[in-house]
Amino acid sequence: MARHETPPTTVRRRPLDQRVSFLTHRINARLQQLCNPVIAPCRLDLYSSRIIVALAERGAMKVGELVDLMALPQSTMSHQLKRLEKNGYVRRTRSDVDNRTVVITLTDRGVAVAETCNRLSDCVLTSVSQNLSPEEIETLSRLLQRVFDSLPKEGDIVV
Repeated sequence: MARHETPPTTVRRRPLDQRVSFLTHRINARLQQLCNPVIAPCRLDLYSSRIIVALAERGAMKVGELVDLMALPQSTMSHQLKRLEKNGYVRRTRSDVDNRTVVITLTDRGVAVAETCNRLSDCVLTSVSQNLSPEEIETLSRLLQRVFDSLPKEGDIVV
């Protein structure tokens, strides 16, 4: 993997409150403020609620697939999955095909809490939809995916 030297800045550095990284941080912080009162009684945080929704949407997943999808370190994912299993939301089992692979599935309790998390997400989208058209939301989603895809991988930047 090639490491990227930070090139001399050719683009004017934007003020902090106009930087993509800061704006995405603020959005995530606001989402935590909105969502935590709803999901904290379920012993969930924003990361774990997203993991549950991913499993509800995609079905059983390998741990590595969840790590890639959520863009979380393996250690963070392991911690999250241990908590989710302890709270009865997920089941971890060894793959029948490869005993080294752990597969994560939702329990019935996990399916129920996933519906709560999805309703919460629907409320957030409804709020955003009052200021953005469906086309703008689609464009924003595509642009955010492009931003994510263009970010270097961990360890690829040398400052």
